[in-house]
Amino acid sequence: MNSTITGAILAGGKSSRMGRDKALLKLDGRPFVEHVASTLREVFDRVILVANDPSAYRFLGLETIGDIYQDCGPLGGIHSALVHAGSADIFVSACDTPFVTRELVRYIVGFDLNAPARIPSFKQQLHPLCGIYTQGCLAPIVKRLEVRRLRVVDFVESIHAEVIPISPNLAFYKEDLFANFNTSEDYSHNKNDL
Repeated sequence: MNSTITGAILAGGKSSRMGRDKALLKLDGRPFVEHVASTLREVFDRVILVANDPSAYRFLGLETIGDIYQDCGPLGGIHSALVHAGSADIFVSACDTPFVTRELVRYIVGFDLNAPARIPSFKQQLHPLCGIYTQGCLAPIVKRLEVRRLRVVDFVESIHAEVIPISPNLAFYKEDLFANFNTSEDYSHNKNDL
C-alpha cells in the first residue's frame, strides 16, 4: 500500500450529456464509482472523493470534499484534491472509468520521475484524469483557475508532464482500460458488454 500518494476520485461533474450521474451507472451490479474506489483502495492507504453532493456517495464510506473553485470542471477537482491531500501527491481517477485496474495504477505510480505530473497515453491520446499530480502543480493550477483556462490537457502540456505510454506489450493491457461513458447512447450501446 502506498502512503505517500493520496488516491482522489473526481465525481463533481454535472453529467449534462449523460442526463444522470455517470458515477452511479452500474457495471456487474455495482456503481462505476464503487469499482474505481475499490481499485484505488487496493493501492493507496488514503482515498478521497471530490464531489459537490456528498450525500449521493455516502455508501462508499470515503472522505468527501467539495470544489474550492466552483464550476471549474476536472481542473477544479484536481486543485481541491491537492489542497486536501496536504503534503502528499495525488493519483487522480475519474469516477466513470470502471475498467481502470490496480495493475495500471501501480504501473503509473512505479515511475520514479521528477516531472510535476505523470499522465498515461493510450492509442496516442492523453488521459489526464488517470495520473499523478504533485504538489508542485498547485500554484500553476490556481493561476489557470483564476483566469478560467480550464482544459486539463492544456494544463498538463503546459507543465511538460511526463507521458507514460500504455502499449499492447504490457501484461495488463486491455482495449477498454480507459473506456468511459459520456452519453446515455454510449452506455446503452455498451450495456450488453458490461
